[in-house]
Amino acid sequence: MRTVKRSDSSYLFEPIVTVSGGILGFELVKKSAHQAANKQHPHDAGSQTFHLSAEERIKNFFDAVTLACINADIFTHNNFLLSIRIDYEIASHIVNNAAMRNVLQQHNYIRLTLDAFFPEFSAEQDRPVLHALSEHGPLWLDHFGEGNTSLTLVMNEKFEHIKISQHFFWQHQGTLSFRQIIEHLQPYSQGVIIGGIESARHLEYLKGSQIQGMQGILWSAYSQEEFIQSFF
Repeated sequence: MRTVKRSDSSYLFEPIVTVSGGILGFELVKKSAHQAANKQHPHDAGSQTFHLSAEERIKNFFDAVTLACINADIFTHNNFLLSIRIDYEIASHIVNNAAMRNVLQQHNYIRLTLDAFFPEFSAEQDRPVLHALSEHGPLWLDHFGEGNTSLTLVMNEKFEHIKISQHFFWQHQGTLSFRQIIEHLQPYSQGVIIGGIESARHLEYLKGSQIQGMQGILWSAYSQEEFIQSFF
């Protein structure tokens, strides 16, 4: 496992907040990706890593897992979950790396969150990497409503939580069809998480909907130092 300083300042913990105002967990993101996502469009923080090589993305994943392990006491004592987003190359590396799988199993608050453009999500595709990965712990689906995601995928595969894309939410917020989509997703997971919450109006739109959590710039992200000071 790579060495990451306890005071590492290159990562942020984005809170995932429950409807009642509690904290379900956090998403761990690179600070540069978080800042770029809040200033620009693309598919938020994840899109900012697409220009990196597979080797660089795997290296970043190792750093993220190391930081997650350093903060193990906070997650276990507070019963928080930690979402770390992965793509196909990272997933393939995990499947073929017994040491990494052992680390993930020992730190069972970590949730691997699969990117919407995961190639095995496409219709008619075999899913050997997805199925192998699911044998080692719960998986989350990221950015539902974009990429290769679909209701058919959700019905046929097992995801602990489904995170709806912020852009999908912004496009359909306040509509009956959006609430119906949440209702359709609900039976196939332990909860739906809505991304892109930026205002009190967004909270109003979600009142009465059957969601598990929310995420967005309405809640400030924590640096490593702030995270320790707030929850240790």
